[in-house]
Amino acid sequence: MVPLEKISELSKEEVITFDAILVLGGDGTFLRAVPLAYTYDLPLIGVNLGNFGFLTEVSLEELPSLLSLIKKGKAKIQKRTLLEITYQNESFVALNEGAIMKGPLGKVIYLSLHIEGYHLTTIPGDGLIISTPTGSTAYNLSAGGPVIHPEAQVFVCTPICAFKINLRPFVIPDNFETVVILNKKGKGENEEVHLLIDGQINLVVQEDQPLRFKKAPKPLKIFTLPEKNYLKILKSKFNW
Repeated sequence: MVPLEKISELSKEEVITFDAILVLGGDGTFLRAVPLAYTYDLPLIGVNLGNFGFLTEVSLEELPSLLSLIKKGKAKIQKRTLLEITYQNESFVALNEGAIMKGPLGKVIYLSLHIEGYHLTTIPGDGLIISTPTGSTAYNLSAGGPVIHPEAQVFVCTPICAFKINLRPFVIPDNFETVVILNKKGKGENEEVHLLIDGQINLVVQEDQPLRFKKAPKPLKIFTLPEKNYLKILKSKFNW
């Protein structure tokens, strides 16, 4: 067993001999492991040591059963769509979302939203979330977006506190490319605008520099138990 922070020190030939990446903790810990799992095409095992985690589905008591099924080749594998986010020639992957947000000064920002090359609208407000189905129960939900089953082939665009009442969350096919451009700010304003990727990576966004969101070339694989059911998990977490 190799600690997560040591994986990058190994050769690719060594890493691809692993069966999976084991994550013990909550959703934040799980999200930190996603880029490595994607890079090396390794499944993740999420063991929930917290309370409300959606991503870490397996309990500590269930872990031995899951490991036994993996060894026998009988474990269930979920495939989750990832976002590929490109900014200034650098690309990142996100399991939950990319969130473009205003900085600490609290001034309104203006985001130009383009879907498949078409300028749909300009969003004035606190920002915009581009979320995967998996991320629909994260920041998207807090901002008033819908809950989406993780097998749905869609992304959702959710404005954050928009200054226009007619700007609502909306769902698009996941084969569409979304481009967001920060419009020029008012004279004398120096408000920072940030791109937060899965709550892990924070970038400062410059004016007129496009942010591109599209479906990543391959999904994230997650090992889980056959009896695990997303609807049951949803019912339990939300006390429905």
